[in-house]
Amino acid sequence: MREHDAPRPLNYSLLLLTVSLGGVLAPLNSTMLAVALPELRNDFNVGHAEIAWLVSAYLIAMAVAQPLGGRLGDQLGRATVFRVGLVAFLVLSLACAAAPTFPLLILVRTGQALIGAAVIPNGMAMIRESLPADRLGRSGGITGSAISISAAVGPLLGAVLLAFGSWRFLFLMNIPIVGLALAFQFILAYPRTRERQKFSLDWFGAFAFAVLLLTVTVLLNALSGEQNRILLIAAVVALPVFLALFVQRQFSAPNPVVEWSLFRNRSYAGSTLYIMLGNLVMYTTLLTVPFFIREVQDGSNGRAAFLLTAISLPMIVLAPIAGRISDAAGRRPLVTAGSVLLVASSGALALGIDKDSSFGFLALSLALLGLGMSISFGAASAAAIESTSREMAGTAAGTNSMMRYLGSIIGAGILGAVLNTEGAVPDIGLFRLIFAVLVVMSIPAFLCSFLIHRFPPEIDRPPAADTAELIVSPSHAVRSP
Repeated sequence: MREHDAPRPLNYSLLLLTVSLGGVLAPLNSTMLAVALPELRNDFNVGHAEIAWLVSAYLIAMAVAQPLGGRLGDQLGRATVFRVGLVAFLVLSLACAAAPTFPLLILVRTGQALIGAAVIPNGMAMIRESLPADRLGRSGGITGSAISISAAVGPLLGAVLLAFGSWRFLFLMNIPIVGLALAFQFILAYPRTRERQKFSLDWFGAFAFAVLLLTVTVLLNALSGEQNRILLIAAVVALPVFLALFVQRQFSAPNPVVEWSLFRNRSYAGSTLYIMLGNLVMYTTLLTVPFFIREVQDGSNGRAAFLLTAISLPMIVLAPIAGRISDAAGRRPLVTAGSVLLVASSGALALGIDKDSSFGFLALSLALLGLGMSISFGAASAAAIESTSREMAGTAAGTNSMMRYLGSIIGAGILGAVLNTEGAVPDIGLFRLIFAVLVVMSIPAFLCSFLIHRFPPEIDRPPAADTAELIVSPSHAVRSP
């Protein structure tokens, strides 16, 4: 894609398609490996705790880099950072596919997350910058559903690729996705709408944040009592030190890693916290079900993958529709309804899961989760982004996306802690415990939904436009299909 100083119309559908293709990369590469984790564990001869780090390291890198990537886009140009992130993600995906050892796979996969993390927040910022508030709901529904669907479809796709051979094929799936995203971005020719700012990021604060998340993950894994004692002591010592360093940098740095002032806005805080807790519930479920099917029910990868499609199917059908409804009926009602379904899904699994649980029971319980996510996440994402000005769109989207990954990190830590049985087959009681924890996490998600505004505030709203041409900023427009 070429960035131009002169304004020009943008194609609305092409913009959403470009952003959606870039947005699916991170969640797809995160959950696609879910069904492959047992295979990876056997291939590299590592335990549950070690294999959990393949997930945790990726999520930590994503969480740290999301706000940095969003702020970088605000400074250097969102389309440019979006494009560079796509290319870097592809290069490191190929390196992951060729990794000969488990430590090297973790290292390269972490780099994949760090460099590619700029894609999602800058894509969201391009939409925020380009559309009026009364279209953000449907746009958020489409792009949000693409992200959520990719997360839910990932295990099924992973199972299909595993059926053809090695887990290494999973990383090669990024080639066509990145290729299409780059081609569509080139055709879109997103315009440069503001002058580039001075490049300034708080790298030391980001380092402190990363170490802080690492120590939290180590302590979560230690809940099972199986953590290396030296590593555990180091984490206990490092936690308060790097917490203090991180807090100090947040107050002293001119451009801190996280723009905490955004959370003074009640609606932004409520929607962002809801997304964090909702993603914690969904991601932990996505990682837990394959282990339950393989190691408790002695089922196949295909059974686990087909079960997880019960989460994705409601998203495919309902998420875009829910986005349009939220534009008309408001954001809060859909988020509240979705949060109720999160509680119901986790509660059903906590009370009813058993070694002999039927496919129908598991599919119905997971479908409730998919239904809750499909009607609420688009509305919550739109509420978060529209609560801020367009000038802060990248930073706001990056912080919002960071909180999404924080939820995933906590979920992966819970899973690694509970299932860390040193090679023994996990007891059914451990899986009940996991879903009981998810019930506890989904309750505050329900409470957060009441903080979200119903209709978007009039922040930087562009002039009214007819249905053929939507004015998106003082300098350019998006043309509806």
